[in-house]
Amino acid sequence: MTALDVDLVRRWFDRLRRQDLSVIAYWSVRPTAEEFAALDEGGTGLDLAVRDLPPSAPSVALTEPPALMLRNYLSGFAAGVGETRRLLAVDQGMDPFVELTGGVDPGAATSGALALAAGLNAAAAALDNPPHGGRTGFTPGGPTAAQSARSAGVAAAELVVDGADLHRVAALAAGAAINGWRIGWPDDPAEQANYRTRALVGMLLVALELESRDPLPPARPADCGALPGENRGTAFLAEITCSMHVEGEAMATLTGELGRLCREVVIWPTDGSPAFHLHTDRPGEAIEQLYASGVPFDLQITRLDRPRAGAG
Repeated sequence: MTALDVDLVRRWFDRLRRQDLSVIAYWSVRPTAEEFAALDEGGTGLDLAVRDLPPSAPSVALTEPPALMLRNYLSGFAAGVGETRRLLAVDQGMDPFVELTGGVDPGAATSGALALAAGLNAAAAALDNPPHGGRTGFTPGGPTAAQSARSAGVAAAELVVDGADLHRVAALAAGAAINGWRIGWPDDPAEQANYRTRALVGMLLVALELESRDPLPPARPADCGALPGENRGTAFLAEITCSMHVEGEAMATLTGELGRLCREVVIWPTDGSPAFHLHTDRPGEAIEQLYASGVPFDLQITRLDRPRAGAG
């Protein structure tokens, strides 16, 4: 069973540092240099926390609001984890979480989940007072970064009561943190900073969920020799057709994303749901965008041997 230890923390932040697309390909956000500096600093802080060492002082000057908010979040996370570990180590009988666990003395496995839940809630509290006038409630685009972080903390606290292990807590927290978002960049610059922070928190928790999974048994290759996540086929120009209802505010965002991924995008209004016709050599990403905006019906994907006249 996965433990909240130095090995997990280092694997967790290494996944973010190498820009693993399974974590950061969401929400059109890639960390800036300052945001990566905040991640590195936060990874060091959590490394010290799980080794029961005192935190170090910030060593990098940050000016970007999302980087500052990420620093606050990770500082709170490390503080919550470190304080919980200290309390558990001092006297299990005086454990402040004894009521939370129904009187059950937390063992090593439970202690990691408790420390994680405490860290998530301390991190959420650290975002309640964001720098540069950031917002903490709900916006037209959905929950703010602070509200998403709070949802993750609440979900973790509720689950740890039932004796959930670290991975289950991390998985539920990640799901709660990314729930309810509206896709697409907001026009308001203040909302853009919040959107980045919300995405960074989401990336952080998704990476933790991935790294806290217990190792899977060895995979048997497919007939082509591919292992999980590998695709050994040849790229082809695809023709995708479907109909799908899309809310008016989301159509412009979806059209822009499809325009980036497709050689040709044609959308016909109908009496019901609009009809989509796409030509793309990136069909997987195009279909991800469709499903991120609604539920496609009559979806068909075929090979387009050669671009037709007028195609891009």
